[in-house]
Amino acid sequence: MFRNHLITALRTLFRERGNSITNIAGLTLGITGSLLLFLIVRQGLQFDQHHAQKDRIYRVIFSESGSNGLSFVQSVPASLAVELKTEVPEIQEAVTTVYKQNSLLGVVKSDGTVDRFKEKNGVVFTENAFFRIFDREILVGDPSKILTEPYKALISLRWAEKYFGGREVIGKEILYNNQPYQIEGLLADFPTTTDLPFELMLSFESIRAQKEPTAWDGLSDEDNCYFLLSQDAGLGSVEAGLNALVEKHYGKGKENPQGKHFLIQPLDELHSDMRVGNYNSKMPAAAKIAFTAIGLFLLLTCCINFINISTASAVNRTKEIGIKKVLGSTRGQLIIQILTESSMVTLGACLLSLLATQLLLPVVNSYMDLSLSLSLTSDWGIWLYFAVIWGGVTLLSGLYPAWVISGLRPGHVIHGSSVSRGSGYTIRRTLIVSQFFISQFFIISTLVIYAQFRHMQQRDLGFVQEAIVNIPIPAIDESDSMMGQTSKRTLKAELMRIPGVEAASLSRTAPAANSVISTSINLSGSDELINTQIKEADGDYIDLFGLEILAGAGLADLDTVSGVVVNESLAKSAGFEDYSEFVGQEINLWGNLLHVNGVVKDFNSTSPGDNVSPLLLMNGLDSYQTISLKLTGAQVQQQLGQIEEIWGKAYPQHLFEYSFVRDDVSNLFRGERKTTSLLAFFAGIAIFIGCLGLFGLATFMANNRQKEVGVRKVLGASAPSIVWLFSKEFIRLILVAFALSMPIAWFVMGEVLKEFAYRISMGPALFIAALGVSMGIALLTVSYRSIQAALANPVDTLHAE
Repeated sequence: MFRNHLITALRTLFRERGNSITNIAGLTLGITGSLLLFLIVRQGLQFDQHHAQKDRIYRVIFSESGSNGLSFVQSVPASLAVELKTEVPEIQEAVTTVYKQNSLLGVVKSDGTVDRFKEKNGVVFTENAFFRIFDREILVGDPSKILTEPYKALISLRWAEKYFGGREVIGKEILYNNQPYQIEGLLADFPTTTDLPFELMLSFESIRAQKEPTAWDGLSDEDNCYFLLSQDAGLGSVEAGLNALVEKHYGKGKENPQGKHFLIQPLDELHSDMRVGNYNSKMPAAAKIAFTAIGLFLLLTCCINFINISTASAVNRTKEIGIKKVLGSTRGQLIIQILTESSMVTLGACLLSLLATQLLLPVVNSYMDLSLSLSLTSDWGIWLYFAVIWGGVTLLSGLYPAWVISGLRPGHVIHGSSVSRGSGYTIRRTLIVSQFFISQFFIISTLVIYAQFRHMQQRDLGFVQEAIVNIPIPAIDESDSMMGQTSKRTLKAELMRIPGVEAASLSRTAPAANSVISTSINLSGSDELINTQIKEADGDYIDLFGLEILAGAGLADLDTVSGVVVNESLAKSAGFEDYSEFVGQEINLWGNLLHVNGVVKDFNSTSPGDNVSPLLLMNGLDSYQTISLKLTGAQVQQQLGQIEEIWGKAYPQHLFEYSFVRDDVSNLFRGERKTTSLLAFFAGIAIFIGCLGLFGLATFMANNRQKEVGVRKVLGASAPSIVWLFSKEFIRLILVAFALSMPIAWFVMGEVLKEFAYRISMGPALFIAALGVSMGIALLTVSYRSIQAALANPVDTLHAE
């Protein structure tokens, strides 16, 4: 029996190959999109789940309140791990990690020269306790002794092969910021699903003397603390110990006016808690829910498409079904037959989606900075996923057409009666409305996100971006061959002599940078603390970046701090609406009284998507890590060559790099850009599948009403009126779908926009544009079938009468 069903199904699918191809195409698109989203969500859920003790591993994060509300950071004092383990017996192990970005590494070659490399990520200072908390395999080395002595290192297998050409690295040296570290162990490569992506692990003992004495004076995002809770112990004792340390170092009650305190974060929240950062990219819980919902919507819309096309083709199978019933086939047998056809179409779509996903994965991984993989030999989750998809989609998309087709009355169909336009027709229209409800939701969401992205790109950030190049420089001056003991100011003066270099400024970071110093200040004579950011810069910073001075003067061009320039937000936080009254006031910063020299207009000091925070500019030559140059003329590459030559003489043991401010700002929008592209991609899939469904319904209407159209033409109806007869039906369906999707999309996207400090307002134009796009796509989709029906010769459609 099964063999007969299979052979019959193959014959039917081949005979109706147009509909079969359309169904397979729609299902393939939907399954491919849902599979990609499944892989993305699954990877997000797998982060750091490979650690055997994962349920007992926690991170300590820091929080405080200020004039801008409650803030959270991942940074903690570098000595917290030692003090916490001493104070809380319930903590089995505690470890400090100090993560370093943009690290300068070097390998000494056999001839004594040094090959230098810049690694953006992957370098960390940590302790031996790390391996008693986390599962990271040590391929070579003594686990009980590694990272216990200063200037020792562990290197991953990947980096060992990259820098030394193989696994034989024990005893060799690798340079970190020109300081040699002896390699004492080889690490297995870390899995892609970890927020601890360490390639080179250096002993914390090497920097402990620098970090711990001032650990409680300031915080850095690179400093994290993890601990392993003892078996059967509760977190209450840990919280009490953290509170005791807060009272010890920050004071209690009024002595701690900012409410500084520590929070405990479970390991499995590192990848989704958006309050604080980590050492990797993140996926918020809301994104996992959204991706899951989009995947389900794609599957639903491709099933709707399958139903519409299958029921539309039922008109062509009426006689076949009638004859089978007359010959004794039961309704159950016919349902099994049609479900067999559906299962074969779904199976073909599943196989094609596997191929499509494999082809798309490199593109998705590269664009989204992911490491998704699809292994059919070792990943049983994929087989389970496809088993569920195959069975679910087969039933969801095939059961209704099977029920409708198998229910046709043999007497009617043999005599040529068409399929009823009763309840079944109403269901098909309902399905089309559902399908376009999903498509229009996607269209509206994509347009809103795109408009928000454009708004952020075009918004005035408060500083000049054009023709300015940023060049990293070492924080501490070094001796060189150019002029003995050089200085950053000397380098600046040398670069200013290059033709086309119009201006130059030394600073810690340029405006709109990812790195910023945060602290608190108070006015002289006041105990009220104001949270503020600090940018250390020289006297040319304000002019170079075109910052507008609203009151007072600019920043002095000194090596050490004497006075500060503040922004509008800081002046307002201090209670001054008249900025000129703030000029001349004294503020207390780190125990020093500093004069306010001037007030500048607000500008974005961090990401363009963040609110402008209170900020002060001050001198600090030792902290300058960037020199910014304004270039003029057309010979930019020639100027950069001259800049590199002078820079190389000043810092021969470092690598020359540069970036333009415009590009740096654009890179800060990478997340929004990727989100927009991803949403547009899946919106395109949903819309295309919806168009296939519309085409199916148009085909059904044309087949079901061909005699009506013939009669109308005989009675004098024109071709445009026939086209309108079909088109108005779809216009009504789209308007209904739009009326349903608009309020939901407005609410959902309104919640999304609340995450942006500077956001657009969703006016009528966005929704009218979405309706216009939907209407245009729908009419283009059905126009071919409508025009074909309108131009058909009535003799051909009425000859059976």
